[in-house]
Amino acid sequence: MVAAHPADTPASPAAKKIAVIGTGIAGLSAAYLLSRKHHVTVFEREAAVGMDAHSVDCLGARMDIPLRVFSEAYYPNLCNIYRLLGVKYRTADYSFNCVTPQHSAAAYFRYVNAFVAGMALPMPLVRTPRQVVKCLRLAVEFAHFVRCSPAYIRGNEHLTLAEFLAKFGYSAEFSAALLLPMLSVVCTCSYRAVEAYPAEIVVDYFAGKYGLSGAQCRAYGGTRDVVARLTAPVARCVLSADVVAVVAGAAPSVSYTDGEGKAHREEFDEVVLATQANVCARILKTEDEEVLAMLNSFEYEKKRVVLHTDASLMPTQLRDWSPLNIVVDTDASAASATVWMNQIDRGLKQELQAPLFQTWNPLVEPQPDSVRCDYGFERPVVTFASARAMRQLQAAQGRAHIWFVGAYSRYSMPLLENGVKSSMEVARKLGVDCSDVEFDEAACEASRVARRASSLRLAAATAAALLVVGAALRAARR
Repeated sequence: MVAAHPADTPASPAAKKIAVIGTGIAGLSAAYLLSRKHHVTVFEREAAVGMDAHSVDCLGARMDIPLRVFSEAYYPNLCNIYRLLGVKYRTADYSFNCVTPQHSAAAYFRYVNAFVAGMALPMPLVRTPRQVVKCLRLAVEFAHFVRCSPAYIRGNEHLTLAEFLAKFGYSAEFSAALLLPMLSVVCTCSYRAVEAYPAEIVVDYFAGKYGLSGAQCRAYGGTRDVVARLTAPVARCVLSADVVAVVAGAAPSVSYTDGEGKAHREEFDEVVLATQANVCARILKTEDEEVLAMLNSFEYEKKRVVLHTDASLMPTQLRDWSPLNIVVDTDASAASATVWMNQIDRGLKQELQAPLFQTWNPLVEPQPDSVRCDYGFERPVVTFASARAMRQLQAAQGRAHIWFVGAYSRYSMPLLENGVKSSMEVARKLGVDCSDVEFDEAACEASRVARRASSLRLAAATAAALLVVGAALRAARR
């Protein structure tokens, strides 16, 4: 299926014919920006644009699969492009708890964001004296991590997260019960992969997420609205197009099979690969062995997302339910998380007709008749080996008229922001002015310094709040 917007085709004689393979946020951002100057054709394997391909209508609401949330602190370029497009977004309630698989006991850690003086402060919630000791212990160590790790990381950028935690004396309890499960959920990967992350990336993420403007947000209209706005200026969108080969060279070509099984081949001036690195390695036909080796060095892990109505995957007591419920099983390879969709977004709360849940990496399967959809995804993981490959990738950009964008391609958490930033970099190199959407790097560094400084205030405020809570509960017990 082909959608065309002939009125948007560039008239400039300098316009190039460019193909973009893939329609995640990286591909859509690249197509949107490149359409300012060039004639862009987008290819997508699914019957719908990829970022919205797995979304479903369920119980009266449109559900993004997987759920996509972001913060202005850690996703500045994504937010800039959303504002330019007119995408409206609102704060999401990303309060969470941590429970064991048994669910019989109350959550051993509960957390809610309280906003004070423009900062997102982590405020643990405890309901019984039994919860106090462990919750306070974890919260204080977490506050210490957020406060001190930016200073500790200087001169230790070569450490993995596991090495960093060991070197600076963080407890095994803090690591196993809180930090690794949180990161396993954020990065949708195993504990082993999280421990191998460069510590610097994790430190910067927490400084951004829990510093200035750390609130999590969600687009009003979900991914459907975002997709419609990003594709509006694109000259041509070819859906149900299974790309089997991208041949590098002076006139790069794209070979694909359409939804009816017919084979096609088209030539372009430039080709932007906006698919996973392992997919790029499979479809790219080039004599450049260095590029293929670089693409094959990126690692991915497979995880599932299940949309369902089975409340048995939530904590036993309704009062212990949070918008995000993390299940921590030390015998499992990764954490599981169940999102209570009715509570995470106030718009969904009004639209949904019954309780609905989205579970990532389920440790317990929901009842079959409760499942509305079940999808598998591959997510990139960051290692020092992939960091070296990222540098090689930047050097290879544009070689034989082939370009690479995606969450895997930048040295930070492999999230939506990476996709947007990588697309901006390629668009600039292809002559597109991105100044109205780009978050200034100097301002970004100043913001990072401010976020890290705010971490000091955050930790002090959190510690004070914890002392007050602890004193009150001790007094209540007497």
